[in-house]
Amino acid sequence: MTPEAVLHPSGNYRFLPAITAYSAGFAASDGFEITALRLLDCPTLSIGFERIDAEIKRRGLAPTALAGLQLRSPGAFSFEGFAEFNDEYRQSLIKRGLIIDGVNPISRTNVIPIEQGPAVPTIAVAFIVHPSQGRGGSDFIVAGAGEVDGDLGPENIVARGDISQKGLSLKVDCVLNIMLERLHALGVGTPTTVNVYTAHEITGLPGMIAKKLPTVSKNGYSTWLTRPPVKEIEYEMDCASYSNWTLI
Repeated sequence: MTPEAVLHPSGNYRFLPAITAYSAGFAASDGFEITALRLLDCPTLSIGFERIDAEIKRRGLAPTALAGLQLRSPGAFSFEGFAEFNDEYRQSLIKRGLIIDGVNPISRTNVIPIEQGPAVPTIAVAFIVHPSQGRGGSDFIVAGAGEVDGDLGPENIVARGDISQKGLSLKVDCVLNIMLERLHALGVGTPTTVNVYTAHEITGLPGMIAKKLPTVSKNGYSTWLTRPPVKEIEYEMDCASYSNWTLI
């Protein structure tokens, strides 16, 4: 099913509904822009949320300014374990009044560092939407996606169990198509930030990405030595364009 953007009740951004745990991405409305709040020490979820709450309050913004998160977790979940984690995580959003009539507007990327990973799930980055000093309306975040073609289930993993170069290429192609679909659904331009999350060396990867996201020829992309959050998924990407970042 092709995703369709929904305007957030605040009017500050539109988002792509996905599953109960997260949205597939969001884009700032005219007059608004996105700032990335980077938590370099990657605190636990509870401490991270408290720090984000304080920063949002300090800026004089409503709690609904929070629109996206990047998490880091200690190990890959089973599909059942992932569902349990998502249920617990969702409670933090409910507590802050961020769920809208059962729909989750908050985008998310959640990956597993290969080296020096955290002992428990942590928050690395939070994305907030706020009024722009200029025209705004050009910033967006596309949430992380792995090579799952359809509903989140092991039966829909592309080239499941195949980590040959051919299998990995099929996975990359699937994820790139998801990125393009989400960019189109949000009605945004080309990303200035592209992130790749995988533990594998993939032959010809720069060319595969540049073919569908030509902006990387100018801006490059970042590869993170990580695994996607669910077992058997091998490759993940997200992409974005945002105006500001700051450490908190």
